[in-house]
Amino acid sequence: MKVVLINPDIGHAERIESQAAWPPHGLLYLGSVLQKGGHDVNVIDNGRTQLPIDRLLKRVKNENPDVVGIGALTPTFKQSVRIAKAVKSEIPDAKIVFGNYHPTFTYEKILKKYKFVDYVVRGEGEETFLELVEAIKSGKKVEKIAGLAYRQGKTVKSSPRLPIQDLDNLPFPDRSLLEQEYYSEIMGAIGSGGRFTTILTSRGCPYKCRYCACAAFSHRKIRYRSPESVVAEMEQIHNEGYEEIGIVDDNFFVNKKWMDRIFTLIRENDLKFKFWAEGRVDNASREMLKKFAGVGCKIIYYGMESGSQKVLDYFKKNTTPEMNRKVVLNSKAAGIENVIGSFIVGAPVETKADVRQTLDFIMSLDGIDFPQINPLCISPGMELWDDALRGGYMKEDEMWEEEHIALNIFPSQITEAEVMGMIKGFYSDFVMRPSFLVQQLLKTLKSEYRLRVLLKNMGSGTSLRSTLKQFTQRYGGPSP
Repeated sequence: MKVVLINPDIGHAERIESQAAWPPHGLLYLGSVLQKGGHDVNVIDNGRTQLPIDRLLKRVKNENPDVVGIGALTPTFKQSVRIAKAVKSEIPDAKIVFGNYHPTFTYEKILKKYKFVDYVVRGEGEETFLELVEAIKSGKKVEKIAGLAYRQGKTVKSSPRLPIQDLDNLPFPDRSLLEQEYYSEIMGAIGSGGRFTTILTSRGCPYKCRYCACAAFSHRKIRYRSPESVVAEMEQIHNEGYEEIGIVDDNFFVNKKWMDRIFTLIRENDLKFKFWAEGRVDNASREMLKKFAGVGCKIIYYGMESGSQKVLDYFKKNTTPEMNRKVVLNSKAAGIENVIGSFIVGAPVETKADVRQTLDFIMSLDGIDFPQINPLCISPGMELWDDALRGGYMKEDEMWEEEHIALNIFPSQITEAEVMGMIKGFYSDFVMRPSFLVQQLLKTLKSEYRLRVLLKNMGSGTSLRSTLKQFTQRYGGPSP
């Protein structure tokens, strides 16, 4: 069977992501599983290429697929629908299959509204999608395929499929399916100095953050690949010429003994990488961070979320502002060169003073290299989404296809325009501080890695002025 897998764009020009998108890791896993099953696979990452639909459709038609799989997150869902409709109109015999987070939580509405979508894969897709493709090939019925939804007069949902327990049984993602080089970004600038790819070492999340759908998708369970499997894939990545790896786990820092074994195997195999990772502040001990830095970790994103304990408690984050402050100091003491803090503002419980408290807190963080701040948004699968429905604050039938800024849904004490203006003003103040600029310059002059990144940006024409302009465009409205 000929299968085309599509990672959609969001449908309009993007600020940074079109240039700095990370590889569509989930589709690469699907591609490898399908290839192992004897199927012909082509991956089109339109999040990276940003092709208009007519050109994307031409590419799909050239492949003449039997099945088209589209992975949709909430921000890309509407574009996914446009792509699917265009494909079905030109290749009516091709089966259209939706999967990923958004379809998992909204499959009934998708199948009811969009008749050109034939199937929805619910949850992790490798086993379900392979069984579906083989059933389509053989002409067999699909009723017994777990994790599937489809129409049979009405919407039919098969039995749920449990998340894959032994992740070592999955083949490594086939990166040769990708057509472009990838790199990451920091503040709109290229963030990687060498050839970049990603790796997944575990799946799932045991935490209960109200603003995240990951726990619902993974049934609040975390599963680990064996350290031997992880490092074997790293060896393959090394042999393919990659120099930097972004670890895309939901929670890489949870299991310290498991991490120690990975670090030991990296050293034993003399693998030289620069690593990116994300993690919770309460899982990042100085001892672990020192070991991670010792095997090449250069950048860590921490989900700090807020400088207000009231807001952290509202999010059910189970952390404190002091933990946020401590993890920055511990990271720097351990030798992590670049510390990025991710923050969310605009919770319904926040006042303008609360938002200001978080912005002031960020400004006071000694050692942080850059904060990424976003307004709180809600989408299907989140506890906050369910809260909004239960509270009668939104009509799901009218709003399920998009994410929504929480301030525009819940009764709130501050407006979206005020929050956006405060973020815009903060970035201008944060970046243009002479002390910050001098500090970052000195760090760069002392770091071979940072110098490589700087040279790559200079070669691509990226400038601080253009980067700041992107943020100005993103966060419109008057500064407070």
